[in-house]
Amino acid sequence: MNTRTDVNGKEARMTRRISAVLLLLLFCFAAGCGKRAQGNDQDAVRASVDRYLTTQAGLNMETMEHEFKQVTVNGDQATAQVEFRVKDGEGKMQMDYVLERKDGDWLVVKTPPSGGQMGHPGMN
Repeated sequence: MNTRTDVNGKEARMTRRISAVLLLLLFCFAAGCGKRAQGNDQDAVRASVDRYLTTQAGLNMETMEHEFKQVTVNGDQATAQVEFRVKDGEGKMQMDYVLERKDGDWLVVKTPPSGGQMGHPGMN
């Protein structure tokens, strides 16, 4: 056998292995960044809904607790399902918020009622 052919074959196999490892690392990095971006969007949606709630006349958020049940982001559109409970009480209700990303910020555009007939004052 030709030793030069053996060396070239080993180099080719090594190059393919290195390329495969680099490609795998690139895919892992891209997948990790996508998950982090999705999480950041969900956090930004939650923060936008919280800011929105503090600006609504007629809502006394000091007497209520709220919990985000689900946040879904699809491109520049998002929905947030929020459950409200009266502090130290039994009553609760759920609201769905529709948000759009505008100039990099999430803005509440609709609050259709979830399982009821009323939305926030001034929205419907």
